[in-house]
Amino acid sequence: MVLADLGRKITSALRSLSNATIINEEVLNAMLKEVCTALLEADVNIKLVKQLRENVNYTEMDPVIIASEGVEKFKNENFEIIIVDTSGRHKQEDSLFEEMLQVANAIQPDNIVYVMDASIGQACEAQAKAFKDKVDVASVIVTKLDGHAKGGGALSAVAATKSPIIFIGTGEHIDDFEPFKTQPFISKLLGMGDIEGLIDKVNELKLDDNEALIEKLKHGQFTLRDMYEQFQNIMKMGPFSQILGMIPGFGTDFMSKGNEQESMARLKKLMTIMDSMNDQELDSTDGAKVFSKQPGRIQRVARGSGVSTRDVQELLTQYTKFAQMVKKMGGIKGLFKGGDMSKNVSQSQMAKLNQQMAKMMDPRVLHHMAGARISKAKIQVPVRGTTSLGMMTGSEPQTWAGPEAILQKAPVVAPPTLQSADSQVQSPVGEAAADPAP
Repeated sequence: MVLADLGRKITSALRSLSNATIINEEVLNAMLKEVCTALLEADVNIKLVKQLRENVNYTEMDPVIIASEGVEKFKNENFEIIIVDTSGRHKQEDSLFEEMLQVANAIQPDNIVYVMDASIGQACEAQAKAFKDKVDVASVIVTKLDGHAKGGGALSAVAATKSPIIFIGTGEHIDDFEPFKTQPFISKLLGMGDIEGLIDKVNELKLDDNEALIEKLKHGQFTLRDMYEQFQNIMKMGPFSQILGMIPGFGTDFMSKGNEQESMARLKKLMTIMDSMNDQELDSTDGAKVFSKQPGRIQRVARGSGVSTRDVQELLTQYTKFAQMVKKMGGIKGLFKGGDMSKNVSQSQMAKLNQQMAKMMDPRVLHHMAGARISKAKIQVPVRGTTSLGMMTGSEPQTWAGPEAILQKAPVVAPPTLQSADSQVQSPVGEAAADPAP
């Protein structure tokens, strides 16, 4: 390549000489300069090349050697957990399957985890069986459950490998990687939500430990700082679509990724506005009135948070609605006593509160609920006993009409019965249900 480049440049120099109408000293000097430049660029120092070859460090390309040496190094450094991640492969790639077997034999792992793409559907079974036949798969991780795939193929894979699912992935972030639980997974797969998981999420926030807030709620007091703290709790609970997927009838596809990101951005925007408020504004029991008496405060907060005055006014309007609801809740005796709320509060009081909450809801949310066939649903909730699935059952189920029934009898672990004008789904109430494949 070097010689070809040299020949091309010398030919170009001679061509410039032959094309000249007059050959003088200037033309000759220009040609010689081109030839000299070409010779200098083509000069190769053999000793220098040899020295460069000796100093080059070649990177090991054999995955078996890389994995084996890496595990040995980490063992010597007393690491307790070592994860060896191999490249993706499928059953048609015989060479990669053989490589996977060699890696397993070289490092002798304690647990081989098969990471499965849920989006391939029923093909999961054939792929899982091929992996199981080659190496001793001990557990399974199912990913991409945030898409259209519901995970039915995952059950086939579990049956093929006879290995338990340990984790599921519902997104690309660390909080989208969650432990697998059989009952909630099957419940959400059938569109019945995961009330137990929702209760666990709420319990993780330890709201009962906030005695100061509970005391204020008893007296119907609610400040902007309280609303800010509740927004923080919502952020801690995780993605909105994940939370909605735990509510019967909504499903994980109730809120699209675009809408979820928009909702999270709006929530952060409201918190940014409140970050620009001072202690007097945040701690006043009637924060909206403080701003209405001194409109200049709205302009100051808007400038400090980088939003329009209209955004600040919308926040104050939303806060006023929350404050009004808390004030009415504070007038209901027994609501904050703890324990079973249905024993402390009468049905008429709870129904009235639910109606007031419904009026405060965004009409767009109610529209979505109607689309999800919840607005006309009858919810049959069993009371006592257990089946082989560990669900609550009872001989005399109680029935409430409308979505407010969920609020009246929460928490409920059992799968509900949904009845609408054109569809009916009956849950296994009062009779034993067969154990699923997991």
